[in-house]
Amino acid sequence: MDEPLNHCITFNSAFTICFQRSLKHYTLKGKRITLSNDLDTKYASRVAELANDREISVNIAAHSFPHPYRREDCLAFFDLNRESNNKPFAMDFLILLDGDPIGVIGLKDIEYYDRKAHVGYWIGREYWNNGYASEALGLISDFAMEDLNLIRLYSKVIDYNVASLKVMTKNGFSIEGVERKSYRIDDTFYSMFLLAKVKS
Repeated sequence: MDEPLNHCITFNSAFTICFQRSLKHYTLKGKRITLSNDLDTKYASRVAELANDREISVNIAAHSFPHPYRREDCLAFFDLNRESNNKPFAMDFLILLDGDPIGVIGLKDIEYYDRKAHVGYWIGREYWNNGYASEALGLISDFAMEDLNLIRLYSKVIDYNVASLKVMTKNGFSIEGVERKSYRIDDTFYSMFLLAKVKS
């Protein structure tokens, strides 16, 4: 685990406020990739370059994911608050291949009493169809259920995203239901599959 980072903001060149980011740093190592929640700004340009893809933005099915995606958007994402009362309610990991980012995977809405969290991810287009998303999902699922002691992970997949459905079901997620015509892209409404993995 790395030491907490000091983060400073300067206002109008007049004064600076520094606060400590206390979120622990984790490194999850797989056979080919590594997950790291050390969201170092040195990765921002490459992450933005990969994320600036219309197909990724619609496949994620989250209106909060911007397109075009700029470096400034990535920096704002890196700088999000992810904890309350010294406990993370969200954790985002860079997916690293040979030390370079190829995507992002994360947990959000972490609930320690109910022991559940939402999981989501994206992979840069040039790295599709190589099994990296599946490996990343396996790593974060194990981390969530073993290290964070969660028993339920859940997600949504837009109805046409067959590749993501395969990734999730390969990792033990089951379809629990369908939200019919619940997500709008331009003038078309799409349904969303509801999936979950439950620790036995």
